Formats: sequence, structure tokens, C-alpha cells
Amino acid sequence: MADAAQLPDATALDGELVMWEEGRLAFERLQDRLARRGAGAARAATEWPVHFVVFDLLRLSGTDTTLWP
Repeated sequence: MADAAQLPDATALDGELVMWEEGRLAFERLQDRLARRGAGAARAATEWPVHFVVFDLLRLSGTDTTLWP
């Protein structure tokens, strides 16, 4: 699994944050977590981890990839 630090500079990804709970997407729990601030946000990040699911590569090292097949 790669993380953002391993991507070349000037790379843009499109995707969305998701949260899983008991094997299903937990959209309402995600909204609750994103609304928290301060210590509550830090606590929620530990209790309810989220994942960024990438579904499109828009730029790679500054090159527009949107017209690639």
C-alpha cells in the first residue's frame, strides 16, 4: 500500500473518504467524525479511522492524465 508521501510532486488524485463499520460503509458516522474539532477530532480519528479511496489519477508529475485511455 502506497501513501501520499511516495507520490511524485505535482500529482493530483480524485477520490473520497470512507469509513467502514461492521463490514459496511458508515456515511453518518463519517459525517459525525468530520464535524468534530479539537480533542474530540483527535479522539474520533483513533476510534473511527477513515480511508481515502482513489478512483482517478488527474495529474502525474505535472502531466494531465485526464485524456489517457
